[in-house]
Amino acid sequence: MAVVCLSACASRPPPITKLANNRLVVTRSVSASAYEHASRAFLYEEEERWQDAAAELQRALAFDDESPELQAHLAEIFTHLGRLDDASAAVRASLKIAITPDGLVAEAHLRQAQGDVVGAVAPLQKAVAMVDLGDEPDTAQEAYLELAEAQILALDVPGAGLTLAELCRREPASLSGHMRLMAVAWAQGDVEQTEAQLRQTLAEEPNHIEALTALAWLLAAQGRNDEARHAFREALDRSDGAMEIAAAYARFLVSIGDSKGAEQLADDFVSPSTSLSAENLPGAVEMERSAHRLDRALALVRKAEEAGVTDDAKSRLALTAAALLKEQAQTDTAVATLVAVGKGSALFFESRLRAAELLRESGKTSEAARLAEDAARAAGENADRKMEAAIALALVDEKRGDAVMAARRLEALRARQPDNPQLTLSLAMIEERRGAWQRALELVEPLIKKKPGGVEPLNFWGFVAADHGYDLGKASKRLQAAAALEPGAGAVLDSLGWVSFRAGELDKAALFLEQAGRLDPGDPEILAHLGDLYAKRSEPERAVGAYRKALGCRPEERLRRRLEESLAGIESRRAAGR
Repeated sequence: MAVVCLSACASRPPPITKLANNRLVVTRSVSASAYEHASRAFLYEEEERWQDAAAELQRALAFDDESPELQAHLAEIFTHLGRLDDASAAVRASLKIAITPDGLVAEAHLRQAQGDVVGAVAPLQKAVAMVDLGDEPDTAQEAYLELAEAQILALDVPGAGLTLAELCRREPASLSGHMRLMAVAWAQGDVEQTEAQLRQTLAEEPNHIEALTALAWLLAAQGRNDEARHAFREALDRSDGAMEIAAAYARFLVSIGDSKGAEQLADDFVSPSTSLSAENLPGAVEMERSAHRLDRALALVRKAEEAGVTDDAKSRLALTAAALLKEQAQTDTAVATLVAVGKGSALFFESRLRAAELLRESGKTSEAARLAEDAARAAGENADRKMEAAIALALVDEKRGDAVMAARRLEALRARQPDNPQLTLSLAMIEERRGAWQRALELVEPLIKKKPGGVEPLNFWGFVAADHGYDLGKASKRLQAAAALEPGAGAVLDSLGWVSFRAGELDKAALFLEQAGRLDPGDPEILAHLGDLYAKRSEPERAVGAYRKALGCRPEERLRRRLEESLAGIESRRAAGR
């Protein structure tokens, strides 16, 4: 071993010095023997063979233990594997040899994995100070983007905006920089900056389909419908007629009341003579569904069923048909379609869960429980399926009026699966609905600490806190982070509007709520929030319109009662001449 070490030490490459941002940086190449193992480690990493990758990097370090980059990369793999003590040792070794951007980024990732999202920002700020966009543009850009992401996770969305603005100033051609700055600007309610960043992206790359569709939805959210049409059409042209873009365009047309335009678009993409296959059927069905031609979508499914497909394909088509029947309010037929899926099908479990959900929503709780129990038995020892069945049964308990039993059922399973985010979030939702909102927030808090970039937990916590007037500053920051991570999501924009409303910031509330209302015009909760906003602004006619539209969207029972009470309140004030 000593002979190998001496040989390796004698053959280490000499150091190389260079200037970066007026700093003298010392680096060097990796030795040839270490390079062989490092290359193999990178291949294992691409194959997601993380343990093998770590082992190869450790072998590389036996030949070259003074490479800060190898130590940093080993730290990254250990962090991914959850071996945080080993990752910490590798980070220390890397930074002891030399402070490099790679080592600092590895330290930041380790801190995030340890739950210290705020502490991850400082090493990334140091990394950004060390990189040079002119010398190593890819490495430098990645450092800026990592810092901005860390700032978002640390709930410093304005700070992320400054970081990204600096990146875009120094490197105007950074498409990733402009797109991330767009998301941050939208989260802060700066629609002018949002649009400017999207147009800058498109000036650099006119075929950037993500930017084109984001621009279309941004324009739609502002009610600039003619411009949105143009953006959708351009996205469709530049994507060579991608079906998913066409479906999005059709949904937009339906949302603004242009059913004829949506139908014509669907006709352009799906004709009666269309040859259906397993590859193109989902797109064709979604196209007809997006144009609100549910009968035609269902006819496509029936046509495929008659084409002599396999039993497995028939089961999948049954699930698709049931979803379309549900949208047509043909609940009994949808349930019968799902129940017809046989026990031998790989989709038996899913079909029973979906049927149970339909029956529960229609108030047939005994039948729903029976089908959910069928699913539970079919789950076997599969932990994920057992969890899904338990959630289905808990929701039946809640529908029956026994939310306490629902919570107990999920608590019992959670004792065996404490780290399951879906289970915890489902329990939190039940707790919130039965009035235990503080308990709901307590349940979700660990999810956010473990995965600070989880949009659903961030949005849930922020919305529930806002709904109860609790820690509105923190709620607003968490919702801003969620919006920056998922730009243009109607549900998150609604939550941002709601926290602003609860804070008394009515102009800001209107900005977000009206955007959400245009993006998701059939969401009864968003419409209810718009009604509350208009009522608060003494615009009773608009409030009544929003409430009545919400009632027409089949809201769940609790929301329906609230809407009716709000309408009754407006009517009573009118009768009293107020």
